[in-house]
Amino acid sequence: MNTKFPKYIIIVLSLIIVILTSNSVFSQNLLEVKGQLSFKEKSGSAKNGEIKLYEKGNFIQSIDVDRSGKFKIDLDINKDYIFEFSSEGFVTKKISINTEVPENFENKTFTPIYFAVELFNQYKGVNTLVFTQPVGIIKFYRQLGDFDYDVDYSSEMRTKIDKAEKELEEAHQKHLQEIKQKELAERQQEIAAQKADEEAERQRKLEEEKAASEARRKAAEQAKIQEDLEKERIRKQQEEEAKQRYEQEQARKQAELIEKQRIAEQQRKEAEEKAKLKAEEEARQKAALEAKMKAEEEARRAAAEEAARIEAERKAQLLAQQQEEAKKRQQEEDAKRLAELSEKQRMAELQRMEAEERAKKEAEEIARKKEGELARQKAEADSLKQVAEEKAKREAEEYQRQLDAVKAESEQRQKEEAAQKALEEEQRLAKLSEEKRLSEERRKEEEAAKVQAEIKQQELLQKDIEERKAKALAEKLNKQNQLYNTAQKAAEEFTEVKKDYPKGKTVEEFDRFGMHITRTIVIDNEVVRIYLKVNHEWGALFFFKNNQSISEELYNSELERI
Repeated sequence: MNTKFPKYIIIVLSLIIVILTSNSVFSQNLLEVKGQLSFKEKSGSAKNGEIKLYEKGNFIQSIDVDRSGKFKIDLDINKDYIFEFSSEGFVTKKISINTEVPENFENKTFTPIYFAVELFNQYKGVNTLVFTQPVGIIKFYRQLGDFDYDVDYSSEMRTKIDKAEKELEEAHQKHLQEIKQKELAERQQEIAAQKADEEAERQRKLEEEKAASEARRKAAEQAKIQEDLEKERIRKQQEEEAKQRYEQEQARKQAELIEKQRIAEQQRKEAEEKAKLKAEEEARQKAALEAKMKAEEEARRAAAEEAARIEAERKAQLLAQQQEEAKKRQQEEDAKRLAELSEKQRMAELQRMEAEERAKKEAEEIARKKEGELARQKAEADSLKQVAEEKAKREAEEYQRQLDAVKAESEQRQKEEAAQKALEEEQRLAKLSEEKRLSEERRKEEEAAKVQAEIKQQELLQKDIEERKAKALAEKLNKQNQLYNTAQKAAEEFTEVKKDYPKGKTVEEFDRFGMHITRTIVIDNEVVRIYLKVNHEWGALFFFKNNQSISEELYNSELERI
């Protein structure tokens, strides 16, 4: 869908600064500036313009620009210039060019600078204070070793110029309304003149027909005169009231501008104060962080010592527990051996008693059978009894001997365990002391190494940041130059599209310079906009509006509204 703008729409300055890659160079200590001055107006007729050149605020030269608008100026190095572009009835615009360069670049040859400036009509009552400042700044960049424009400043001015566009649009609408009112007044005057002629003809006929109607005609004319006078009085009163309202509106706008300047100054001071507070806060946080890291390191060291102490105590407790369990097992074994010896002694006593019982029974049996053999049997019984008693005595002595041996062995083992425990405790304390000393030495070495590593890391990080910044800026500027040059080549043949294409929207696609280009031409009255979507063979995708790089979002947004 085509978007139609009003007839006399004012297009704000589109400043395109392109650093041309050219074979032409200047002599040393000179910078060549070339460009073209054009005018944006309804008629499209060529105008004569004037360029005033200032150096550090002092006027030094005036250059008349013919209808072609082309100009060429050589600037000295290490100067600060202001170009002022003006023409009667048009808004004056400025461009700042600072040719100051470092000493090691003073004898270098520089690439010529080219830019185009477009001026638009000035309307009474429109606030154009934004154009009292330069619309673009060109200065030397060490990373490029050449001159280029200040992108950040151009972006900031774009916002202010957009605001001026809105005011110019409102002034333009007011201008259209005034033209309509003027045309309506002229039409009313024509109708009134026609009516006056008709009335005169009618009055002439009435005079011829009736003389008596003269008095009534004169009375009607007098009434009409009074009515016209009253209308004139009302019209003058309305004009005076409109003038007062206009003056009040201008005073209000002036007051708003002063208030905005005051607020901007206040915001600047607040921003400086915030930056100062932020720096102090960062310094405080850095000191707190260093203190915290030191405290954490102390806590870790104390925790390590405490952990070593707890581990040593745990090992000692474990050793004591193992020794206690071994002692308990030994006591259990001793008790078991004593129980076994008691059982053996009981069994020996039982056998002895059984032997005595058997001997007694055998003796009685022998006595009943053979009285003669009583003595022999008694002797045998006594002998068996003595053997049993001796056997039991020997077993009791053996049991006592074994019991004494067990007790002596247990006492010896307890002495050895106590000596071993004392030796292990002494070794543990010595090891703990040595570990503490080594831990303290390691901690000090680690702290020193950490400090040195942090210092070295900060140095490397700062160096890396500076190198990355320089490299990124150089790559960005180089890439922008390449893109501008490539897009310029692809778009040079379309500068006369207004003559070759119809009004509305035209979309074309073609391949050129290793790129697939989608070109959208939008023509509405005197406005021509060319959108390029450039898809490189190596995968990169870029978007342009009138050869100026724009984002994909802005590209899609503007084309969707067309």
